[in-house]
Amino acid sequence: MISKYNHKELNWIDLESPTKEEIEHIIEEYSVPTKIRELLLNKIKTDKFEIIYDFIYTSIENKITFIACDNYIISIHEDSMPAFTTASKELEIDMVSIENINNNKILFAHLLKNLFKNRELELIHNYKQIEKFKDQILTKNKKLKKRKIAIIILIIIALIFLWL
Repeated sequence: MISKYNHKELNWIDLESPTKEEIEHIIEEYSVPTKIRELLLNKIKTDKFEIIYDFIYTSIENKITFIACDNYIISIHEDSMPAFTTASKELEIDMVSIENINNNKILFAHLLKNLFKNRELELIHNYKQIEKFKDQILTKNKKLKKRKIAIIILIIIALIFLWL
């Protein structure tokens, strides 16, 4: 799916779960350099950062790819990105003016900031969930230890009664 966000001089093209044809269409429409075209279509699985002419190409584990230049930013990803939903809403309600986002490279930095902020919130949530599970396991382990001790005591008492 191709989404385009334009605000004054800012142009962001977001491709979510794109087909090969959609990628090729965007490559043609925005005259993406051949070297970046090759990187995109080869789907290299490692992190990659390249500056090619006036373009910045960034790919993170092939999960998200950015192409940024003076005229536009292209983001390509398979899964929905809550950070991008936030950024697109900010563009719509003109919050970008508040942060002095006045060119595409600064918008690129803003998108990355939202992405990392969102990832941080996910990590905090996951950490809290892990702590909750850890506490539940410790509570169950304490109950099990108490039961084992009670069973051992009962066995000892039974042995004492049998001996007497």
